[in-house]
Amino acid sequence: MSNPIWSLHKLLLQLIMLEQRLIKNLFANRMINLQMFVFLGFFLVQTPIFGLPKPKVLIVMSAADTILLDENHKHPTGVFANELVHPVIALENTGIELVFATPGAKRATLDPESLKDKYWNSKEEKAEAIQFLNSNTSFQNPISLEAAVKDQNKFIAILIPGGQGLMTDLLHNKHLPLLLSSFQNQGKTIGLICHAPALLTTLPSGPKGEGFLFQGYQVNSVTKTEEWFIETFVMKGSPKVRKISELLKERGMVYESSFLPGSGYATRDRNLITSQNPFSGKEFTKLYLDAISDYLKKFSF
Repeated sequence: MSNPIWSLHKLLLQLIMLEQRLIKNLFANRMINLQMFVFLGFFLVQTPIFGLPKPKVLIVMSAADTILLDENHKHPTGVFANELVHPVIALENTGIELVFATPGAKRATLDPESLKDKYWNSKEEKAEAIQFLNSNTSFQNPISLEAAVKDQNKFIAILIPGGQGLMTDLLHNKHLPLLLSSFQNQGKTIGLICHAPALLTTLPSGPKGEGFLFQGYQVNSVTKTEEWFIETFVMKGSPKVRKISELLKERGMVYESSFLPGSGYATRDRNLITSQNPFSGKEFTKLYLDAISDYLKKFSF
């Protein structure tokens, strides 16, 4: 905690928690009206306190736009749009700053499959999501993963959305184990969606031969049945790395999933939140925001 950046960050978190409690108490005691409460809430999430920056969450995305199937042909892929948009809009609405990162600072591609209407509650929701990404400066101009590693002390949490793209580049990127290990060792919130929990299998064992970093943690991810469905009816081919659930169990994690494939499901174990598929946005986002809230409470007075 001697890092000056972290000390400044901790002070900011303490100020935010104190002001939030003050406003809540004033409103509860009818000392301010609803109009003033809304104004103060807007001020809180929009204005940096005393010139300090807002808390930041690192959003790591794949930069791949194809994946090799059956070792002989490529299929279009990328970041799964709704798995990305649902939690990041919720984060932004709480006043948290979003910082997007990809390998080589390359702009991410949205998986064409994820833009089909069946993954959205309405066409209007999809249109708003695309508009949000098109207008977000950080999404359009992500930082590199190398830069994210250097700036890791600036972030309170990490979020990695799913999509087959990450099985092409993030799974083999040297910076991901560094980021995940560092965030875990500091107790920061880690959110991994659908295929993203596969990244936990890239982490080395402990420094003295102990078990893997997340050994014993309850985790969730895309199921074997869902993988089979995607490979058979969507991609019409199999990637090199598959059966993520089995890989997680081999590394000592406790795998759990929903009873029915394609239904919303997410799980939280301490600071790790994982979810199963594109239909788990509501479940994942609630658990993820709860975990960040618990993390922030550690710095309250």
